[in-house]
Amino acid sequence: MNPIKTLHTHWCGLGLPLLLCTGWAVSANVLVTFQVDMSYAPFNSSSQTVAARGSFNGRAAFALTNNPNGANPNLWSGATNIPGNGTVMSYRYTIEPGATYETVAEGAQHDRLVSLPAAAGSSLTLPQVYFGDSTPNPVTVSVTFQVDLAQQINTGAFQTNSSSIYTRGRFNNWGQAGPMTNDPTILRTNQYGLVTSDVYVYTVDVTGSPGQTTDYKYFIDTASNWESPAPGTGDPADNNNRFFNLGSGATQTLPIVFFNDAPYAPVAANQVTFQVDMTAQVMLGNFDPSTGTVEVRGNFNGWGTPQILCTNNPADANTNIYRAVVTIKDGIGVQEQYKFWASVPVNSGWETMADNRTVTIIKGTAQTLPVVFFSDQDPVDFLPVDTVVTFSVDMAQAVGTDAHPFAPASDQVFINGAPNGFVTWDTSLPMLTNNPVGGSVYSIDLLLPKGSPVQQTYKYGINGNDDEAAANSNHVRFVRTTGSYTMPRDTFGAQQVEPSFGLLSASPAAGSSVPVSWLGRPGVHLQANKALSGGTWQDLLNTDGALWTQGYASTNGLVSVTNYPATGAKTFFRLIKE
Repeated sequence: MNPIKTLHTHWCGLGLPLLLCTGWAVSANVLVTFQVDMSYAPFNSSSQTVAARGSFNGRAAFALTNNPNGANPNLWSGATNIPGNGTVMSYRYTIEPGATYETVAEGAQHDRLVSLPAAAGSSLTLPQVYFGDSTPNPVTVSVTFQVDLAQQINTGAFQTNSSSIYTRGRFNNWGQAGPMTNDPTILRTNQYGLVTSDVYVYTVDVTGSPGQTTDYKYFIDTASNWESPAPGTGDPADNNNRFFNLGSGATQTLPIVFFNDAPYAPVAANQVTFQVDMTAQVMLGNFDPSTGTVEVRGNFNGWGTPQILCTNNPADANTNIYRAVVTIKDGIGVQEQYKFWASVPVNSGWETMADNRTVTIIKGTAQTLPVVFFSDQDPVDFLPVDTVVTFSVDMAQAVGTDAHPFAPASDQVFINGAPNGFVTWDTSLPMLTNNPVGGSVYSIDLLLPKGSPVQQTYKYGINGNDDEAAANSNHVRFVRTTGSYTMPRDTFGAQQVEPSFGLLSASPAAGSSVPVSWLGRPGVHLQANKALSGGTWQDLLNTDGALWTQGYASTNGLVSVTNYPATGAKTFFRLIKE
């Protein structure tokens, strides 16, 4: 059996109401002011407006305004409250209507970035920038970089008599600015009361548009050591690179940071066992155990050099688990970052999660990390066999987002997202047909090959247009049986998002048994216990979604039902996903 994960804290006693435990996180709001100069943008102020879109509002449009009679009528601005907590906010400006995104100096789909303050009631005015960083008069700023190497000197990762450290970033095409030199006049008192003078500095001229976001990192030439800043402190979409927003003055000094965001700490040398389960990759056809290789890569081995191979044990119950034991020398409490790499044809072999994995070094002991799935892809989240899935939608009184009413005599219905996963809105995808002819319900049977996601995200359209709902507003449903499955009927324009599983409830006893029902799926089953605290949770494996003895259709999908003996002490239930 794969490691058990309790994903839903749903509990109920026999004949008692369902109990649900929830928690709420409280965030401190920050008043953030956006400002962008449209002077050199392809923009018509008489028919178009400007908005800010980003991580702060799910990419919705936050409308900005200008002052036609102001000193700069092309300056568009606006302020709004945003949860802070010291997080990095990504954003860009858009021309409306149509959400035409600016392309910033960093290029491609890169966003602007800013670190939000953590203190409640703070305010932050973002840099005044040109839309698309399209200034006719670039500025040249002497930027001073500063990094504290106390911990790298402490662990031996930086040798003061032979190692060099450099600043690398977009401003120098990720070349080597430096080497940086030690400034002995900068004294730092660390958390242990020791005074160090291990700050290295370098000043370089950076030319660009005022306020533009620029990524960078520090690099030690010994062992080709790229730093890995702590998650949440850097660019969330680009290997957690550090970033700064170019000033508009002659000079700019960046704050002192620790290399790897690792402050000075006593050193420990620990044997760490890394473990990764490749089952999903084997099932998907991405990985062949007979020829493939698996590695663990992190800042402890220069992200791949020297190579650290993971091996499996042919005698294990699960031969798809690969392990490596690595001796890591670093400060106690330091978070080492890493990911697994394998000879798979996706993402150049790297795991696909946005954030790196982390392990915290503890004092002088061996550490065995839990088994994780490669790319966090659980095998039960993919179909183990080819499955024919029926999708259906009621088009009665359907109207597209473009105000076009559906006309059965002349219009056609399309589906997108299943099975191609929204690569594009593709009018060559299968068209749904209505049966019987003249009815308002349109349906189609699609073969989802083995390895397709159990979670299906999709959308309907009239005549091949993406006109059912706003962008990113989709139907999300789950294939709950294998071989064949009929999705609950959709209504055009009413986007349904199902939970993966849940809705656990118990009904009053009927005779000698108690009906227990839940929204199930393959890989999900019940556990029972006589007590909420203590006791032993008993697996009821015959309740797995693939082995239902009863079931009925509902608007929430296929509901699982089982009967449990009503005799004996009170019993509590929970749902688990293997």
